[in-house]
Amino acid sequence: MQKSRSAEVWKRRERVRMRGYFIFLFLMLIAACAYADSGHDAVFKKGNQFYEKGDYDEAIKEYSRLLKQGLESGNLYFNLGNSYFKKGEHGKAVLNYERAKRLVPDDSDLKSNYAYALSKIENSPQGAPPPTEKVMGIFNNLTLDGLTVVMSVVYALMVLIITASIFIERVRRYRIIGIFILSLLFITGAAAVFSRAAVLDKEAIVVTKSAEARFEPLENATTHFTLYEGMKVYVLESKQDWSKVRRDDGKTGWLSSRALEKI
Repeated sequence: MQKSRSAEVWKRRERVRMRGYFIFLFLMLIAACAYADSGHDAVFKKGNQFYEKGDYDEAIKEYSRLLKQGLESGNLYFNLGNSYFKKGEHGKAVLNYERAKRLVPDDSDLKSNYAYALSKIENSPQGAPPPTEKVMGIFNNLTLDGLTVVMSVVYALMVLIITASIFIERVRRYRIIGIFILSLLFITGAAAVFSRAAVLDKEAIVVTKSAEARFEPLENATTHFTLYEGMKVYVLESKQDWSKVRRDDGKTGWLSSRALEKI
């Protein structure tokens, strides 16, 4: 019996030791995360201080440091866009505003600054908006993740109505209307998700003062049209140092990939 008690005491001590070890690791992890967050905050504040002093080059360096560390946020891209705009680099300003829009599409200050930056774009073509834009307008202020959540909720409601109609007479009476409305929302939302996903890696901004779009990917090819700093295009394909792009008005042409930066 004595041996059994000793073995039990030893096992109990091992369990206590292991719990203490895991608690220690957990606390160390929390401390490391807190230290990293405080370090990121310090860099972000330093960038803001440079911005307020009018030293936009240094502000850009500080904000870019955070991006290189893998930190992304709407506020970070917004401040970076503001810094480039103050420098007069409207292309990179629009580029970072576009990146911010993917994270905080309903931010009022972002909308205002973005619209003002677009007003500075030279000879911006007024292409016709996509035919689905008005239909999907109710989803414009949602991120791609937000759209996915909404779609999941709508789908769950459809399933709930169908299930409830089996047992509840009142629900059965109105289920056709409810399912019809939810189906419209689901289809519209699905179209918005696929539309955004389709251009997610294709949208790019012209970051040079101007760029000649040519009929062929050759330096001596005939110029088809000219793109200006800050214009958004869609990259259709790439070939060596050339990219085939499409403007909002549907025109396509080849231009140097160095003139573009993907959103």
